[in-house]
Formats: sequence, structure tokens, C-alpha cells
Amino acid sequence: KQGINALLSLILFRKFYIVKHATKMISLLVFCSLVVLNIAFPHENRCDSGEKYWCKSYETALECGVLAFCQNKNPDFRAKKITFSPLRQLENPTKKLVSVENVAPPVKIELYYESLCPGCRAFILSQLFPVFQKLFSTGIIDIGLYPYGNAVESQEGDKWVFQCQHGEAECQNNLIEACVLHMLSHPSQFMPFIYCLEQNPSLSNAMTCASKLKIEWAPISNCYNGTQGNHLMHELALETNALNPPHQFVPWIVANGQHTEEIQSSAQSDLLQFVCQTYTGVKPDVCQSTSQKRCYKN
Repeated sequence: KQGINALLSLILFRKFYIVKHATKMISLLVFCSLVVLNIAFPHENRCDSGEKYWCKSYETALECGVLAFCQNKNPDFRAKKITFSPLRQLENPTKKLVSVENVAPPVKIELYYESLCPGCRAFILSQLFPVFQKLFSTGIIDIGLYPYGNAVESQEGDKWVFQCQHGEAECQNNLIEACVLHMLSHPSQFMPFIYCLEQNPSLSNAMTCASKLKIEWAPISNCYNGTQGNHLMHELALETNALNPPHQFVPWIVANGQHTEEIQSSAQSDLLQFVCQTYTGVKPDVCQSTSQKRCYKN
């Protein structure tokens, strides 16, 4: 009897041992499968996929801020109605989890500039674009660009004529950038293009930038060569000439609708620190680095 009990105990123990280790093996296999799937099909920002995704539908064009671009490429977009899917509203639920009292409006940085001004180019390349890369995904900064600067406009018949501070080449690049800003209305789309173009402002480089960023050149070219571009430059002239106080130089920086010498000096010398200090909500981790430039005594 004792021998039978011992044998039964041994059998039960072995079954338990086998089940336990089989469970571990199954868990390990599931984990490995998930890792392989994650590597094979990584998550990506769909708006970074380029024009093929942007103009897939009216909603994707709105989502990526490129509606004007897609409308110029395909006039049928104009006839479609805006529809909102409940599922689409929940695609990025993490933003909904932020406590209301911790959220503040983004700092709106508006840059009035001209495309060949050395100081404007330096600010875009060394300050504005790097800060955009660090802060835009945090939601604490918004950006507006106005490529007109110190140009002067006059009207000849039904057309506007512009004289630019750095000559005809600057007028050409201002016009290209005006069309790009109109077509790609979201900073996540137009900032990489402006950064690329300002490294070597020219028509040929604009075409290279479009190719590099997978943006069709034809709608931009149609804008640039047609009446639309001329009207856009006139609108930029009105915007720039309506500044209060009037701009005295470029780059001219406006923050949250205000321009003072203090704002200009602080933003132009260290835009990252300026935006982080100006933002009134809970600051993202990247802002912590701006407070480490000085070591105060205890």
C-alpha cells in the first residue's frame, strides 16, 4: 500500500513538473513570437510615410496637414465632405490621459524672415529647426513662418510685383517657400522642407528637397509659376506690413502674438530655453537640460 501511494505521488509530481515547464515554454514561445512580429512590422508615424499616405483620403490629408497639397494634386478632394470616425478619435488616447490642470496652450513662435538673409538662415538652421525636433512632439510649441521680410510690393494690372532685399533670387525662394507653406500646412511637414531648402536656397535644391522628402514637385511648381503663388506673396506682404510694432529688421520673432526687444533677444539667442521658460504648463523632460547651463551655489 505504501509502495502504491509512493508511486501515485511520483506520477502526480511528474505531471505537475511537466505542466509547469510546458507552461513556461509556451510563454517563452509567445514572447519570442511577439518580438519577431515587432521587428518585422515596427510601428511608424503614418504621416512620415510621405505623399502616398497623405493623399490616400480626405481624412488622411487633414490628419497630416497637407490638404492644400492634395487638393492641388487631385481636385476631387474639394468635393468630399469631412467625416469623423470615432475610432480615429481614439487612435492616440495618451494625450487624453494628461491632467487638465497640467495642460497649457503651446508657445506660438512666428518668424518673419526672408530666404537669403544670413541671420534668418542661421536662426532657422541652428535654432528653430533643432528646437522643433526636440519640442514639437511634446505639444508645447507651435510654429508659423512668413517668408516676406523687407520686400516691397507694387501692383501692375492684376498682378503683384515684388522687390526683395537680396535680389530676384530671394524673391524666387520666398515664393517657393510661400507655396510650400500653403501646400504643407502642418509644421511636421513644412519644417523639414524649409530646413532642407534653407541650407542652399535655390530652385534646383527645392526640387531636390521635394524628392528627398517624397513630396511631388508638380503642385508646388504650379503654385510657384501661377497666379496662386503671386496671391500668396501678396497675403504675406499684408501679414508682414500689419505687424504691431512694425518690423524693423529680420529675423523678426513674435511669441504668443507679442514682440519686444527682450523677446527677440531671448528667443534668438536660445530658443529652446525661451520656449521652455515661456510655457506655463508642466514642462517636458527636454526642458530640464536648459536649467543645467548654470550651476548655482547652495
